[in-house]
Amino acid sequence: VRAAQRARATARAGAEELDGELVVAAQMGLGTRQLPGALSALRRRFPRLEVTVFEEANPTELERLARRGVVDLVLMAGSCDGGPYVGHHLGDEEFVVVMSPEHAQLAGERVELRVLERRAWIRFDHDSALDGVLRDVLRDNAMAPATVARVSQTATAVRWAAQGLGVTLVPTSAVPPGFEHLTRPVHPAVSLPTVAAVRPRTGPAEPALLEFLRQETWHHIGFSVSGSETAHNWVAPPSVTNSIPVL
Repeated sequence: VRAAQRARATARAGAEELDGELVVAAQMGLGTRQLPGALSALRRRFPRLEVTVFEEANPTELERLARRGVVDLVLMAGSCDGGPYVGHHLGDEEFVVVMSPEHAQLAGERVELRVLERRAWIRFDHDSALDGVLRDVLRDNAMAPATVARVSQTATAVRWAAQGLGVTLVPTSAVPPGFEHLTRPVHPAVSLPTVAAVRPRTGPAEPALLEFLRQETWHHIGFSVSGSETAHNWVAPPSVTNSIPVL
């Protein structure tokens, strides 16, 4: 997709008649549950507007799309310092471990990461931002578990973990409906700041989508965290988060 080959969202007569195309890029696993609600609200406001969504696992690909000027809004983990995009913090996405139904650790509210060291892990492609998160978490906790498989999609990792192939670590919002009972947050807690990066001086569609995204739930979906645990939260360092570049 080239920016020159697509029509930018254009206002006619009034905002309700907005038409054209809005392009959104999302880091894989982020906003899986929030984006549909926000996009539905956007469609109700601008029924003639078309939205294209790229879901990218590789931070380098997100950067490439930004450099090409293809993207109007980027949903990402981390920051967008110094680039042409303005970052808006939506909340913190907590990660959960997914296990098979017979797993003993499902009896607790949280799972100690060290308990899972001897378990086989389902991981993501080497260049995936999600694998970068797990790689740093394992390193910081001095863990070196076996890898049973690598996949490219979060839904595949969740389903295979549920079937007993191994355990996996994914953002809470990436867990498909019907699998929530097989997930538990971990200790130390793992979370990522979720940011919507928007081009400045845009039309009405981008700020509208941003507002609808803000209305969605982002903070530790479905889990409560005690004060003692939040003091030990693991937050992704710059090595596993994205940064929209200066163009």
